[in-house]
Amino acid sequence: MGRRWRLAAMALTVAVSASGCAAVVLGTASPAIGSSPTTSNKYGFEMSETDRYLADSADFVRSLDPCGFLVEADLAALGTVVQLRPNGYLSSCSASLTTPKSSATDSVTIDLNRHRPPSEDPNAGQTTIGGVEAYLDHSKQGACGISFALREKFDGATTATMDGFLAASGRSYASIEVSRRVGDACAAARSIAETALGLLDDPPLRADSKYNIALASKDLCAVLEHLPATWTVDRWRPGSDPYRCHFMASSSTFEDNLAMLHIELGYVDSDARSAGRVPVRQGGYTVETRGSDSTCFADIVLGNPVLGLPDKDDIAARYARTVPTLSVLTDDCDSAVALAVSAADLLTG
Repeated sequence: MGRRWRLAAMALTVAVSASGCAAVVLGTASPAIGSSPTTSNKYGFEMSETDRYLADSADFVRSLDPCGFLVEADLAALGTVVQLRPNGYLSSCSASLTTPKSSATDSVTIDLNRHRPPSEDPNAGQTTIGGVEAYLDHSKQGACGISFALREKFDGATTATMDGFLAASGRSYASIEVSRRVGDACAAARSIAETALGLLDDPPLRADSKYNIALASKDLCAVLEHLPATWTVDRWRPGSDPYRCHFMASSSTFEDNLAMLHIELGYVDSDARSAGRVPVRQGGYTVETRGSDSTCFADIVLGNPVLGLPDKDDIAARYARTVPTLSVLTDDCDSAVALAVSAADLLTG
């Protein structure tokens, strides 16, 4: 986990340095003099066409209920559903099934926060489902994956390689993965994908979901308007992940502090969760910190456990009990805790 965050931090530093965003003091929301009519403004920063597309894509994905795309008829055709629940990520939902022909558990998972497979990927071949372009991956024995775009292709100007990459990934691809011990996994994945594509004109929404995860529809970057008064946000731009927010900030006590916010689902029964963490009580929250000389994580559990189906399968039921968790990474623990508390107030308010 730590290595992944460090790599992401280095990548972000390169991205924001090349983004062309001017330094602003939080709250100066007016576009700069002479700005292009194709740009708009958010959190005090100018937004290009690419930025606006990415921000709109993130809003769209957050509005969707991933479990709503796994419909009862499709799942019943594959077996008896013993679990159906959000699965580790707010963008994901997974069903576990049993069949008379196998004692093992089959699975169907949909994730609404994926990227288009790279054109050079030997395992992702183009296919068509319901007249829509999709990508099929059957490289794993007994499993099959299908991915497709959730939005129309971005047709604005992309002036840099980074803009082009983010715009492509910002199409917000969905992936459907089916694992079967007995039976054709790809036939099942195609059927579920065809149903999902047919729902996009009137998609299942978070507001109507039986899984009440209020945080899932919240914009994490809205915290930029609720930071400590002594902080100045120097750089920000939308990313392609609707459940993360990255920015650079500074104050009288630190310079160029990289901040990364992330909401995820964590297993309630994980005994290792508190290992090596230091609890801090601040702002009415218990914040668990873990850090090194150059980075610090601050985590706050927000909300009640999210449950799947009743305990028809003890193992699946255990991992169906998850809680939304806010994770913050900055360069030092004081900043991480302050940012985590500000974000928690915003998300739960």
